[in-house]
Amino acid sequence: MCATAVCIIGYQNCLKVERTFLKGQMLSKRFLVRSSFLRGFCSLNATAREEASRSEDDYKVLAEAVGVRSVTPEGHSVLVVHPRIRWGRHSTPASTSPELQLQEAVALTNTLPSFRVCSSVVVGTDYNTKKRRIWAQGRLDALAELKEKERATAIMINVDVLSPLQQAELFPFFRVPIFDRYNIVLLIFKKFAKTKEAKLQVELAEIPYIRHRLKCIDVEHINPSILHVSFPISTKGDKWEVLRLREQTLRKRIKAAVDEKLNAVNGEKIQRGTAATVALVGYTNTGKSSLIRRLTQDESILVEDRLFATLDSSAHFCRLPSGTPILLTDTIGFISDLPLQLFASFRATLSHVVNADLLLMVEDVSHPNVMAQREVVIETLAALSVKRSLIDSLIYVGNKCDKIYPQLRYQSDVCYISCLNGSGIRQLIAEIDKKVMALRGSVVRHLKLHSGSPALPYLYRESLLISQPIPVDDDDFLLCKVVMDDAQFAKFRARFALTKKKSDIS
Repeated sequence: MCATAVCIIGYQNCLKVERTFLKGQMLSKRFLVRSSFLRGFCSLNATAREEASRSEDDYKVLAEAVGVRSVTPEGHSVLVVHPRIRWGRHSTPASTSPELQLQEAVALTNTLPSFRVCSSVVVGTDYNTKKRRIWAQGRLDALAELKEKERATAIMINVDVLSPLQQAELFPFFRVPIFDRYNIVLLIFKKFAKTKEAKLQVELAEIPYIRHRLKCIDVEHINPSILHVSFPISTKGDKWEVLRLREQTLRKRIKAAVDEKLNAVNGEKIQRGTAATVALVGYTNTGKSSLIRRLTQDESILVEDRLFATLDSSAHFCRLPSGTPILLTDTIGFISDLPLQLFASFRATLSHVVNADLLLMVEDVSHPNVMAQREVVIETLAALSVKRSLIDSLIYVGNKCDKIYPQLRYQSDVCYISCLNGSGIRQLIAEIDKKVMALRGSVVRHLKLHSGSPALPYLYRESLLISQPIPVDDDDFLLCKVVMDDAQFAKFRARFALTKKKSDIS
């Protein structure tokens, strides 16, 4: 080989080496850029995680210092006071009485295991309960004496929410924690919430309470000791921003939990056929869970005789006599004189009420306040944006009629039942069946099918049969009793090419 050829080959090899080197350099640069990006991305993620963790820690500090538990380090002996408005548009409605309102406040307070009502009293006031001290000096002095006499360690004033100014004005008279309906109910929710979903919603309901108390201290300069708050509160971030972020996080988590439950319910609907949703609503402790237990014969459903025994929504499958599948859904009970925002925190799980096909309003007909309770439920449903047509078509269910049977005053629009002894349950089921079929346009139809017809497996699969087919004509045919609406029937006939002239349908 000549020297020139050797030089050319050597030059080409040098070019290859150089290209390989440059390519390696470019790859290295790309790798370095990509590595730098990944490190930055991971760093951002780590920073976000740190910020989220810090925000969560800050929220825990706020909840501990200002939340509902901050005023209840231990149990209390409680004096319950109901302000009776003697005249004006805020006076006691005709459907109830001050004594009944006081009884409910006592029951509400006694629902907390660590609280014991030592005494209760109705005290008159004029026009409304929004005045700074609610009562005049003389009545406040008398209440302070009663508190000392009964050795009460807390006062429960039976109003929806006490303002910061009222808290500041009343505290010097009593020198003990002062509760209203809002924080008593919040304490009940926190005490009895068991599932993840319920706990998240209770935490969301507490945020306005924390925000309200912070405003008292930071904006309106109320003495923190009046609200039993240790001050200053040491948080690393801005307190208002901490609450905003926590509220945002809770809403996302609740939505995810509710979506998961709705997907399970929708899956149940598909699996069982297109089931109608029948939602039970009503005042707290009227027997909604007991009724679901009766209708489904499911002994595993927990039933407790106390206020707010149910804080979760739940769905239970059953089949009506017509064969129509339904999902019965239980809900949190309502109660009077509470800010709507407390129940609005449960709006996500109350979505199945808004989207139900039919509502059952369960009432305790043995309760002397039953008509006032009905008004509260109707008002709450309307405030939660339940359609007026759904409210107008609901079925009134008068539970606990066994308690007052001889004195029961019958109303034609109420289905009277007893979950205790089962009376009236059959009639209620028939009424539900009639309503659901009417709402869905379903009717009972009779089909005469060949015993080997491919339509039979379809009827079983779609849960359209009411009862087992009856053999006729030497077992060559079967009489089938089914429930279908017009669209289902048209689809059925088209699918199996059936006509009234053929021998396999009649």
